[in-house]
Amino acid sequence: MHVKLPYFDMILARLAQGDPDFEEAFRRHVHFGAWEDPDNAYLDRPDSIKAMDRLCLHLIKLADIQDGQDILDVGCGFGGTLATLDEQFSPVRLTGLNIDERQLEVARGRLFPRPGNQLDFVLGDACEMHFPPRSFDRVLAVECIFHFPSRKTFFGHVARVLRPGGNLTLTDFLQPEGAPAAHFDTTDDPLWGSHTAIGLQAYRELGEEVGLVLTHAHDISRHVRPTYHWFGQLLGRHYPEAEAVLKESQLIMDLGGLGYCTLRFDLR
Repeated sequence: MHVKLPYFDMILARLAQGDPDFEEAFRRHVHFGAWEDPDNAYLDRPDSIKAMDRLCLHLIKLADIQDGQDILDVGCGFGGTLATLDEQFSPVRLTGLNIDERQLEVARGRLFPRPGNQLDFVLGDACEMHFPPRSFDRVLAVECIFHFPSRKTFFGHVARVLRPGGNLTLTDFLQPEGAPAAHFDTTDDPLWGSHTAIGLQAYRELGEEVGLVLTHAHDISRHVRPTYHWFGQLLGRHYPEAEAVLKESQLIMDLGGLGYCTLRFDLR
């Protein structure tokens, strides 16, 4: 199963060539970072890797993950979030779901659970999940939901697979309220591929339809903004078109077109 994600194609191509810069930069995470002091970010690889780790740890704390839980990481990428969970908690049952077999191959080669923990990687579509009802205590979706064909369908599956007291914690690029519907949607972006955007109220309504209550929403655009420059430098050395798209994406964020947000929905 393959989905068109040009930025992953670029990263995987460099990894296949043994590029040490890409090996170091994407040894765990393939998502935006969170800088504590973005106005004084170094924007070198060590600083950016720490920023990606920081965002991951923030989401784990926001999700209130505890020992003994069953956790689903949707769009698990190279397994960085799962690796962090494996290091911090035990016993836990970890499941990584991804529609791209290539990403799962990388994750399987890098991540081996600690004794007492269980780890499974599943090839599949987040909008067609086949897990039994009430399988998980927590569902994470880090920087992936904007690629899904239907947020509504995904939310319905999450409500089905979550146990009572469970939650869905995610990051997404939200458009401002009042923006025209589908204004930021595209099927052929040269870097991001197919993606869509919605606003906070639409998210609140989606959750309410399936019994997921929005309990947290925070715009952290200022703290993740340096990622555009860092990714642009790294990818731009080999893919000039990627650097151009990243500059445009940063400008859209700076003008208030899209904001990078953390969201948590609790099962009613």
